[in-house]
Formats: sequence, C-alpha cells, structure tokens
Amino acid sequence: MAETAKQLGQHWQAQRRQSSREAVDLPTRASRPGREPLPIRLVDISPLGLHARFQGGTFQRGEHLQIALPLVGLVQARVMWGLRGCFGCQFLVPVDARCYLDVLAAIRKSEPTG
Repeated sequence: MAETAKQLGQHWQAQRRQSSREAVDLPTRASRPGREPLPIRLVDISPLGLHARFQGGTFQRGEHLQIALPLVGLVQARVMWGLRGCFGCQFLVPVDARCYLDVLAAIRKSEPTG
C-alpha cells in the first residue's frame, strides 16, 4: 500500500509540466534496448515527452525506451513515472517545435473519427 502511495506521489509530481500536452489517440510501439517492440497507445504528447497506456505490465522510472512517432521515427525517451497500465516519458532530446507541429498533424490524421 505504501509503495502505491509513493508511486501516485511520483505520478502527480510528474504531472507538473514544463510544457502543455496535446491529447491524442495513437497506437504505436515502444522498445526497450535489445528487445522486441511492445504495443502502446499515446494519450498525450508535447515536444518534451508523452503519456501512454500499456497493457503488458509496467515500465520502471529511469528506464530507457525508443518510442515510434510519425515522421520522426524512433525517439529516445526516459520513463519518468510508471503505474500498471500507463507511464510518462521525457524525450532525451526535445522534438523541434516546427517538427512537433508536423508530428501532431500526422497523429491527428491517423486518429479515429467520431
């Protein structure tokens, strides 16, 4: 129980954003170094990071991942918080602002309608 409270505290601390995030709905994949890609679903994104859902377990804080994004390909990220079923990452190198707008537009095109 105490561990869950600690994880929730870390989660809410991570919620204090350095930049606002855009709500999205994008199935994609994340890879741990040397492992097969895992299916994830992006929930929100910013030039600095993302929040995603994952049904295959838990990613640990500090873990390094590669996240597949439209137009830019694999982006290196570090897990900032993880709970069963969801996690938040910070990109090791922020996505360029102009490129980010193109990535966001590509995500919007691929999202399910209505």
